[in-house]
Amino acid sequence: MIVFKRLNACTLDEAVLAYNRGYEGYFFDQSKTADSLAHKIGKEELSPSHSIVAFCDGEPVGIVLNGIWRRDGKKIAWNGGTGVAPAFRGNGVGRALLAETLAIYREAGVEQAALVAIKENDAAIALYEKAGYRVAGQSIFLESQSALSPFQEKSAEGYAVDQASVQDVYGLAFWPKPIWDIQWQTIENREALVVRDENGQAIGYALYRRLYDEQGQPATTLLFHCAADPMRHDAEAIIRCALSHAFAPLDACFHRLTVNYPANDEQVLAVLREAGFGKMAEQVFMVREMADF
Repeated sequence: MIVFKRLNACTLDEAVLAYNRGYEGYFFDQSKTADSLAHKIGKEELSPSHSIVAFCDGEPVGIVLNGIWRRDGKKIAWNGGTGVAPAFRGNGVGRALLAETLAIYREAGVEQAALVAIKENDAAIALYEKAGYRVAGQSIFLESQSALSPFQEKSAEGYAVDQASVQDVYGLAFWPKPIWDIQWQTIENREALVVRDENGQAIGYALYRRLYDEQGQPATTLLFHCAADPMRHDAEAIIRCALSHAFAPLDACFHRLTVNYPANDEQVLAVLREAGFGKMAEQVFMVREMADF
């Protein structure tokens, strides 16, 4: 018999055990310590009072980490991780966890629920679809560990690049508001740059995050989004300029990675592939309108 407890009613050791069992054999190593799980919950703004752990005979066998936020006046629920211990997969535990989660969303007055799933994880996607979720988009992780050839073209030499706040980018008229921005807003230490023309007008941007090693050298740069004003005839040159600054220094070898990058943004992805980026993984973004069920 499966019993559910809210995460804030569990010990941290129980939560860690549930998480590590739930993600055993996953596509990527997701194992956590008590410290790293607590950090994940905090940095991603997940809510222990809205998250659940499934127990069988007193042992934690599954977990769902949830965050409930207000975005643009709408109450949004984010499933930040669902896992079931291998011995309990395929026998209804995942379905029960999802049903319990949706009940929590209704109780909290959630208007829209969202999550991401690995594109190849057919079983998980089918489970979510049966619960009323639909695929709203796809994202891709591209990566490079090598030095990069210059992105920038000669036509971009007249551009100026300024550091900016994330809010500055969100205020641009051509900010496309990708649907997974509800997740981006929980990413700590994001940086932004804006590309400007000779008149100081913003014509492009990049959103990213830089991580450094113990010696202060670049270790990883995460790219969340990059775009140019679609009305510009030189949009590709603007994008190349933004990427050359976001991924600098280009002659250094370190990890560069796109994070949940919209798979339909072919202009940016083509430039990255040309530079040697290869596919690491793909995900689907899924949403459920709570009022529809």
